[in-house]
Amino acid sequence: MSRALFTASALAISLVAGLISGPTLAQTIAPPAVQPDKASKPYDRPGPYTVQAAEGAWKDDRRARLIPFLIRYPKDAPGRLPVVIFSHDLGGSKESAAYYADHLVSHGYIVLNVQHPGSDLGIWGGQFPDLKNPKISADLRKAVSPQSAMDRFKDIYLAVFALHSLDRQPGALKDRIDLTRIGMSGHSYGATTTQAMAGQAFARGRKMGHDEFKAFLAMSPAGAADGHNADAFGDMTRPFLFLTGSDDSLTVNGKVLDASERQKPYLAMKRAPSALVVLKGADHLVFSGRQELGYSKPKDERFRQLIKAASLAYWDAALRDDAEARAWLTGPGMAALAGSDAEIQSRNMDR
Repeated sequence: MSRALFTASALAISLVAGLISGPTLAQTIAPPAVQPDKASKPYDRPGPYTVQAAEGAWKDDRRARLIPFLIRYPKDAPGRLPVVIFSHDLGGSKESAAYYADHLVSHGYIVLNVQHPGSDLGIWGGQFPDLKNPKISADLRKAVSPQSAMDRFKDIYLAVFALHSLDRQPGALKDRIDLTRIGMSGHSYGATTTQAMAGQAFARGRKMGHDEFKAFLAMSPAGAADGHNADAFGDMTRPFLFLTGSDDSLTVNGKVLDASERQKPYLAMKRAPSALVVLKGADHLVFSGRQELGYSKPKDERFRQLIKAASLAYWDAALRDDAEARAWLTGPGMAALAGSDAEIQSRNMDR
């Protein structure tokens, strides 16, 4: 992304509605847990910190857009902390993938969940989320339009700008955010948003990447719309983890995205340190946290265990430069935990 575009968008932002201004806004949403001995590599288990949270919204006057957010942070974690942004799927919200955010925060990360108006839960109109419902088809078409995608990208630009503000202003996060260790992640539509921030090349070679992100994680990624994956992903050089499932297919507006398509960004990304975890039998919605919506499938908890473990090990490796975490993710550690429930591939991860 050009610096000029970022500056023009960032100058329009104002922060409103429930920002973190002190401990009274902090809400404990997960109990503290005892951290086992580091040698046991408990990447799938809760960390030692209590998860606290606050929510609010950014008002982007330039786009007449109000962007809700939820930020989680660990109580009493020392020093400046790495931060991970999360972008939700089509029809999701700032509450999506709470299990993922809570897990990282319990291990000493700050996690910022961004909600994207126009492609968030508002498209369902208060009805049961059903991609085949003709009553919401028009909203769906608008939600996946190029303009909607661009709005999502600009929401993330503003999120990075807001992190700088939160680190400076009085409040619970003042001087606690390590702005040199920012990661970007997302699920499905949020994975596309993540890929854009990493520098995916779109039509006519256009790129919208953000230089402040150090590493990326995409759940249910998608290949290039025109099928030219080598052109889209071949030049990327920053670390990337892809998480998907063998049943991770999706149909939107009559277009079927087969589960095998989810692996194409990894396969095309020859230069970057990257890894791919494929959960055997996992479908699309296990990543977004459907259990919090009141329904689940028998193996969801097992898959979430593996998602949490792989994600934590990856972020420790990419944002904390933890060689042990890197070796665990790409070596026998993750393989042993996964057993027959996942396949793991990696390339260039020893860099």
